[in-house]
Amino acid sequence: MTEDREGLIAPEMTDDRRPKKDSGPFGSSDNGHRSSVIGHRVLCLLLITMAVVVSACSPILKQMTVSSATEIFRDGQATFYREGDLRLAEQALASNLKLLEVLLQTSPDNQELLLLASQGFGAYTFAFVEEKVATHRTDPQLSSLHRERARRLYLRGRNYGLRILKLRHESFATAFDADLPAFWEALHVFQKEDVPALFWTAYGWAGSINWSRTRPEMVVELPRAVAMMHRALELDEEYFHAGPHLFFGIYYASRSPALGGEPSRAKAHLDRALDLTGGKFLLVQLLIADPYAVQIQNRALFETQLRLILDTPDDLFPEQRLMNQVAKARARLLLERIDELFL
Repeated sequence: MTEDREGLIAPEMTDDRRPKKDSGPFGSSDNGHRSSVIGHRVLCLLLITMAVVVSACSPILKQMTVSSATEIFRDGQATFYREGDLRLAEQALASNLKLLEVLLQTSPDNQELLLLASQGFGAYTFAFVEEKVATHRTDPQLSSLHRERARRLYLRGRNYGLRILKLRHESFATAFDADLPAFWEALHVFQKEDVPALFWTAYGWAGSINWSRTRPEMVVELPRAVAMMHRALELDEEYFHAGPHLFFGIYYASRSPALGGEPSRAKAHLDRALDLTGGKFLLVQLLIADPYAVQIQNRALFETQLRLILDTPDDLFPEQRLMNQVAKARARLLLERIDELFL
């Protein structure tokens, strides 16, 4: 995936991440913000209690507990993406990911939990770990520490998604280690209902490879991650706000033409994503700025897209307030670096 700077859809954030007025899904008042904090704490306490119960109860009661917790996680996912406070979101997601893993110890083949874990690790690494890489990019020691953490967490998300795909389709599990043509052929078994697992598996796989460029044994796996995302694109181009198009927008824009980049194909994917999302999902404009505008050295396009992001109302897309706040935070940092990025 992204071959330079901060990595796969790497969000860069400033230290000032507190929203000025809109503090999340409960509106702009201080009371609403406190309610959001309390709600997350209550949820975490409830799930911790469940996890403790799971360790000691009978198999039937364990499955009942896991089923209830799965429903809570599933229903709570929308609340997470509506959160406008990045620090609160980071803390809540980190806690919930560990609780998901506790539950998966009891129910290792629970595909809902596996998908939540795969998506959760991908989103967490994208939004919060890569931010630390960007923040500490001038400190070799800290940058290296966070790069390695990003590699490992993306790989963890990939592995959870891969478990779903292998559980659903034995033929894919058999062909997984075959040569690339056989791997491509095996992907035809997947249908639209498989797209979420396909997407997050490929996303995590490509992310881990991006942070493993000194490991040839991982770099050679990139064509397989790309093949999986191609299948996701064929089956549902609109999944996760045109996510497959965003993937390929980065894939083709992040490298120079001499190294296999294709800016025209990148722009086609990003334009399609913009059309599908109606301009509400600000990561699209962010990626038009970086890597696309940076790659073609179009400073005016870069600056226009980033200022558009910053001028967008916080409530433009409440269902994805979190990712739009991530886009705004990175836009601020990228504007600060404009003289570095353009010759």
